[in-house]
Amino acid sequence: MTQHRWDDDDRLLEDLAAALRATEPLAQTIAEHAEGALSWRTIDDDLLRAGLTFDSSLAAAAEVRAESDAARVLVFTSTPLSVELEVLHSEVVGQILPAGAGEIRVETSDGTTYDVVVDESGFFELPALPAGSMRLRCDTATGRVVTDWVQL
Repeated sequence: MTQHRWDDDDRLLEDLAAALRATEPLAQTIAEHAEGALSWRTIDDDLLRAGLTFDSSLAAAAEVRAESDAARVLVFTSTPLSVELEVLHSEVVGQILPAGAGEIRVETSDGTTYDVVVDESGFFELPALPAGSMRLRCDTATGRVVTDWVQL
């Protein structure tokens, strides 16, 4: 009569360990494929990034005297869209170029998100000055971009 290995816990664990050792190369391959797949989850952000190309607060720092009441202007540039922001005391207005209707999702560093409508001229207004850092995800008929994170 043949003795079954599964009726003894020690033998069962030995069989299980042997089976796992046999699949180690497969597990490594699966892990490599999973890592590769996860690296693609942010590819849209990487390819559609609109980098900060102008910040008037940095230009004003180079001048001898800057007006304290002057608006701060930020320009994010990419292909196919650019985004211009004007930060006044407690409000932010902007324009997407080339002009066209669309939507913007505002993402803040604390995880808050909200959507803003862009009119046919590409103009939009944020309902409040975001606290902390923020970035904009812009979507128009011309294209989609995500701006760099910026502290207003």
